[in-house]
Amino acid sequence: MSASSSSTPSKRLLDLSLEDKKRFLDSFDYVLTDCDGVVWNLYGPIEGVGSAISALKSQDKRVVYVSNNSVRTLQNYRDQVRTLGHEVDDEDVVHPVVSVIKYLKSINFDGLIYAICSQSFLDSLRDAGFEVIHGPNDAQPESLRLIIPVIYDKKPVKAVVVDYDFNCNHTKLLRAELYLKGDPECMLIAGATDRSISVTQQFEVLGSGRYVDVLEQATGRTAMVLGKPGHQLGVQLK
Repeated sequence: MSASSSSTPSKRLLDLSLEDKKRFLDSFDYVLTDCDGVVWNLYGPIEGVGSAISALKSQDKRVVYVSNNSVRTLQNYRDQVRTLGHEVDDEDVVHPVVSVIKYLKSINFDGLIYAICSQSFLDSLRDAGFEVIHGPNDAQPESLRLIIPVIYDKKPVKAVVVDYDFNCNHTKLLRAELYLKGDPECMLIAGATDRSISVTQQFEVLGSGRYVDVLEQATGRTAMVLGKPGHQLGVQLK
């Protein structure tokens, strides 16, 4: 669908005539929808979404679920979509680990990755054939003199990948910082960059975008964003 001219005021879909609504629906074939807080929340599906998806599919629209939540596995996404009364193919679920893997393969990346991420994200990277290190997850002594020899291992890390990690800690961010400062060619790749996450329509909590902010400010780097709203995610959707 072509962008509207800046001189043409936007219109509410509900205010369009039936003819204009049909013209609008006929102008696209794909529907890209967010997931958390849009089609479901922490407590289940949002009322009416399943029917809306049915209506779109009845018009032969392909519905693609685009999320920044890589903590969920593909099986979990399939199960969640079933709560809406629908089935979904794996290729119609896109989230950061999917776009990270596609991007790394597109550039023939074969280096070592340091990842701050969930176990599901980590497993997906390794299943895709990448060599990945992570951690430490265990408590460290409260002394930089003791911590730095443990994490400053000078391993040939070529990409630091940051996504949501329930066990993120200062030591992991410090380790990522040292890899990035130690090698100017080491890439900083961000999955989800949400600074807040919707739990309900009235309640939000801290998101992994804050981790990315810390590393960008500490290193002077700008992360390549492979989750929403990064341009590269759109490239991987093509």
